[in-house]
Amino acid sequence: MKKAMKTVIITGGNTGLGFEAAQVIASASHEWHVIIATRSQHRGNDAANDLIRITGNANISAMVLDLSSSSSIHHFVEQFSKAELPPLHVIVCNAGSQFVQGTQMTADGIEATFGVNHLGHFMLVRLLLNHLQENGRIVVVSSDTHDFSKKTGMPAPRYASPSILADPVESDRLLGILSDLAKGQVRYTTSKLCNLYFAYELSRQIQQSKRSISVAAFNPGMMPGKGSALTRDYSPLLRFMWNNIMPLLRFVRSSVRTTKQSGNDLANLILRSSVQSGTYWDGPKEAASSEESYNKEHALELWKWSSEKLNLKIQV
Repeated sequence: MKKAMKTVIITGGNTGLGFEAAQVIASASHEWHVIIATRSQHRGNDAANDLIRITGNANISAMVLDLSSSSSIHHFVEQFSKAELPPLHVIVCNAGSQFVQGTQMTADGIEATFGVNHLGHFMLVRLLLNHLQENGRIVVVSSDTHDFSKKTGMPAPRYASPSILADPVESDRLLGILSDLAKGQVRYTTSKLCNLYFAYELSRQIQQSKRSISVAAFNPGMMPGKGSALTRDYSPLLRFMWNNIMPLLRFVRSSVRTTKQSGNDLANLILRSSVQSGTYWDGPKEAASSEESYNKEHALELWKWSSEKLNLKIQV
């Protein structure tokens, strides 16, 4: 067995997009040690064992990470620091949640979609940044749903002050009389816009610090089907359509993809010899994200608020 030389952390790597990307990376080279970061040690171990069996690469392990809990994120980073693993080269911010059965909050009292999809990953990356090797890479999984002009079928994001987005009561007030389904969807698309603000500002901050770490954002497209856990909170009818009807759309719309196809694209973005920092990738191709996603004022506002909320320094 070839000794692993570098580590990649994939949040939400036990299923769907993250699992497919992990499989491609582990198959590409046994030099990679793949960490499946997931909320359940049991599910993580099952995924790691499946990946070892499929790829023949034994350098795969699972670690518990709950992005809705700051204490869990701290514990993950502490455990990672103590583990005798190869140097960290890549962090993949892949895990994501969507809540459509009423307003949810994290263990820290943050509106859950914003808390998991943005703030949890923000905290994880900031705490791991000193572990990341020069010429390392951070990939933030966003979505084309951040861009209403793409006509994805999802509502437009509604960015507001982060203090409003993070507060369950203020967030409810912002979204007014929308149904629980619509509120959940708007929160999701807004969080995907926040992912881009984060990726672009992180790239600028790292460049200012003179470190040679690249940051890329990735759009996997819509991936309907049983491989995705994103609709687990949906009604039985909507879940049936997502799992059985909507996958057929990939034959007529290039933005609708399988998890295997997008997992391969995500893995290839990780495995590329170089990636220009601050870029957005639509599947296998570099592309432009929405005009609003390049709003530097909003990106810096979100960065400063998130840093202060988590008691982190503004500069990396």
